[in-house]
Amino acid sequence: MFSMQEDEIIDVSNSLEEECLPESAPQPVKDADSVSLKNNSKFTTTSSLSSPVNTSKRYISKFKKEWLLNPRYSSFLKECKTDQTKALCIICNLQFSIQNSGVGDVNSHMKTKKHQDNLKSVEANKSKSIHVSFSTTTSELNRLSAAEGALVFHDSSIVKNITCNKTKALEIACNVLAPAFTNKIIRDLQNVSYFSISYDASSKGNTKMLPIVAQYFSKFGVNHGIIEFINQQHETADKLFVNIKYVLETNELKLEQLSSIGSDNTNVNIGQHHSVFALFNQLIPVLLQDKEYDNVEIY
Repeated sequence: MFSMQEDEIIDVSNSLEEECLPESAPQPVKDADSVSLKNNSKFTTTSSLSSPVNTSKRYISKFKKEWLLNPRYSSFLKECKTDQTKALCIICNLQFSIQNSGVGDVNSHMKTKKHQDNLKSVEANKSKSIHVSFSTTTSELNRLSAAEGALVFHDSSIVKNITCNKTKALEIACNVLAPAFTNKIIRDLQNVSYFSISYDASSKGNTKMLPIVAQYFSKFGVNHGIIEFINQQHETADKLFVNIKYVLETNELKLEQLSSIGSDNTNVNIGQHHSVFALFNQLIPVLLQDKEYDNVEIY
C-alpha cells in the first residue's frame, strides 16, 4: 500500500512537469523577440538621426520705399528707421510688424477699427497746408514758375520737381533779385542826410559799361551798393555828367545830399576846368572830390 502511494506521487509529479513545460517553453522565444524589437528600434532611431532633415527657410518681409509712392499708403505710412521689419502709421502713431506678409500687413492695418476711426478724425479736422492755402486755380506750369522763387521751403511738394540751371538762375538774378536789392538801396538813400557816389567806366567787348555805386551810413553802419548800370558809348565829361545826373534824378535822389564823387585819376573825371567833378561842383559848391572805391571794379 505504501508503494502505491509512492507511485501516485511520482505520477503526479510527472504530470505537473508535463503541464508546466508547454507554458515555460515559449518564454525564451518571447525574450528573443523583444531583443530583436529593441535592436530594430535602436537601428531605426539611429538611422533617423543620421538622415538629413529638410527644413525650409522662412522669408522675412522688409519695408520698401516704393510703397510711399502709392497714393493709397503715402498719406499715413512712414518708414521705421530703427527696424526694417516694421512700418509706422502716423495717423495711429503706431509701429506695426510687416515681416509676415509685407504689404499684406499694411492692408490689414488699414482695415483695423483703430485706423479707420483715426482716419475719420483726421479728415474731419484736416487743415490746409501752406502751399494749398495760397495756391490759385492756375495751370501746373504757372504753379511751378511761381514756386521757383521759394526754393528755401524744402517741404514743398512742388519745389521737388524744379531744376534751376544757368538760364533760370540768370533770369532770377537779373529780373527778381537785382531789382529788389536796388529798390532797397534807393529807399535807404532817400532817407539819409548825405551820400556819395563812385563810378568807373569799363569795356565789355565793344561796349563801354558804367556802374554807379552809392555809399551811405545806415543803422547797420557804412553800406554801399550799385544803383544803376548803364551803357556809356562816349566817355566824355559832358556825357558822363549828363548820365550820372539823370540816374540820380530818375531815382528821386536830391543833388544837395550828394557829398562827394569818386573816380579814377583822369582829366575827364577830375580835371580843373572841364571835367565831371567840375560840372557837378558848379551845381553843388560844397562837393568833395573823393577817390574811387576799390570795389567799383568788381561790379
